[in-house]
Amino acid sequence: MRYLLFISHGGFADGLTEALGMMVGRREDVVKVAFRDGMGLPEFKEHVREAIAPMTRDDEIIVMADLVSGSPLATTMDALSEHVDLSKVRALAGMNLPMALTAVENEEESLEDTIAAMTEVAKEQITPFNLDTGNESDDDI
Repeated sequence: MRYLLFISHGGFADGLTEALGMMVGRREDVVKVAFRDGMGLPEFKEHVREAIAPMTRDDEIIVMADLVSGSPLATTMDALSEHVDLSKVRALAGMNLPMALTAVENEEESLEDTIAAMTEVAKEQITPFNLDTGNESDDDI
């Protein structure tokens, strides 16, 4: 099985999970853990351990985090190293909804192809929204 594991500061992982669920339905393979204000890293790590408990050494895991250099991602990777085969884990920072949708859409593809597609869609989504105010019509909006 392949899991998506959303890791964030605050409620970002919660919101991403909810938004993804609105688009693809609730999925058992999407797991979230939030590092809440006032929570210590040992408590957060325990939440991660609880979230990853159903995962096995045979499972593939895509970890999506808000920040690459954040304590939540480092702590999550440490907890994963105690529980699963890290050769089947990939971690990406800068998580967003298009990346999550791409991960779901590519769930039958290889792990490497899925990660490549997620990275590409993330790059494509970083673009200014151009609202041409000179030609206002219903077709343009």
